[in-house]
Amino acid sequence: MLIEFQVKNFRSFRDLVTLNMVKTSGKELLDTHTFAPNAPATPDLLRSSAVYGPNASGKTNLVYAFAAMAGLIRNSARAGQKGDSLPVTPFLMDVGSRKKPCEFQAIFVSEGVRYQYGFSATEKRIVKEWLQAYPNKMPQRLIEREYDARNKSYTWGSMTKFPGSRKLLQDATRPNALFLSTAIQLNNEFLQPVFNWFSKTLRTVSSRGPNSIYSMELCNNPDGKKSVLDFLKAIDINIDDISVKEERIDLKAFPDDMPDELKKQLQKLPFMHLYSSHRLSNDKMQVFDWDEESDGTRRLFEFAGPMLETLKNGHVVVIDELDRHLHPALVGFLIQLFHDPNINSRNAQLVLTTHATATLNHELFRRDQIWFCEKDKKRATELFPLSALSPRKKENFEYGYLSGRYGAFPYIKDTRLIKQAISGL
Repeated sequence: MLIEFQVKNFRSFRDLVTLNMVKTSGKELLDTHTFAPNAPATPDLLRSSAVYGPNASGKTNLVYAFAAMAGLIRNSARAGQKGDSLPVTPFLMDVGSRKKPCEFQAIFVSEGVRYQYGFSATEKRIVKEWLQAYPNKMPQRLIEREYDARNKSYTWGSMTKFPGSRKLLQDATRPNALFLSTAIQLNNEFLQPVFNWFSKTLRTVSSRGPNSIYSMELCNNPDGKKSVLDFLKAIDINIDDISVKEERIDLKAFPDDMPDELKKQLQKLPFMHLYSSHRLSNDKMQVFDWDEESDGTRRLFEFAGPMLETLKNGHVVVIDELDRHLHPALVGFLIQLFHDPNINSRNAQLVLTTHATATLNHELFRRDQIWFCEKDKKRATELFPLSALSPRKKENFEYGYLSGRYGAFPYIKDTRLIKQAISGL
């Protein structure tokens, strides 16, 4: 369960921004949109949050921030060697921010315990790392690590609540690796619930790149394939069968000027390819290459695996541009899956970014579930909730947003620049 996520000095985020999943005092939609987590000293939470804003406002970078934090936790200790660069990008529009570390923090519940974990990092090293647990009301400090630039060494807090040989793990932690990741690599079971939350509970689905892997994995077994097909049929995508085949790249697909040796090496690498089957009127099956399916169908297939897995296990999924290639009614349907206690019985959570203003209404969202991204005068992303603007309970949120009342709306200049652009051709 996600309680709060923070990021600072990463991509378009210069200053600290916070996405909060804690329920505020509003009384609307309590039974369907909020829940009480089974963890000590933890407030009631929201089942979903939606982030709106104009193009290039930073919505996608919020999804990248989730993915970057989880990726570093999964890979920093096992992928790479001492001296390798870390995949973090600071805010580059301000000279003073370029050499400062990127910072991430998540507050979450894993295996019935609330944790607060975060770190700051440059391309060269982990600068700071911290972890607190709340098995009861009082916090327990489990990781305290900070780089001392003057002495060129790390200082460690007492970490008295950390069991076992702390010194051994500290000595094994490289400057460009997280202590958490190193401990897991060395089979430390005490930190496994924290690591598992980032490696298994949290899922991100970007608007770019290959996102079908989760759904393809499900389609490799009969039960999983049936679940994916049922998911698609529930939203009027009538595909009768899906097959995943291991194939190799045709030599003709490579550029003519590519070296033959490189072509042969690449051809040895298998890749997984999808095919869909549709039943014809004569009851025979017609097989189609997956690329022949519509953009909307392929996008919904990408969602099938992460959403089904998330709803079944009570996990957290972060989806960029949920509305891309989808009808607004479908977007609302997918969101409502997380608000239906009969379907979402394990309190799974959805964080999404979208341009679909048709979903901006008080029947689909509480006021504390709606967030906005916009750029300030220094081109840095700001993130703020609708509830901070004190809207009325039954206010027309879509009209308020489209009329510019809430901000985070594209500033569209007049047509003179378009005329200038045309004349310049």
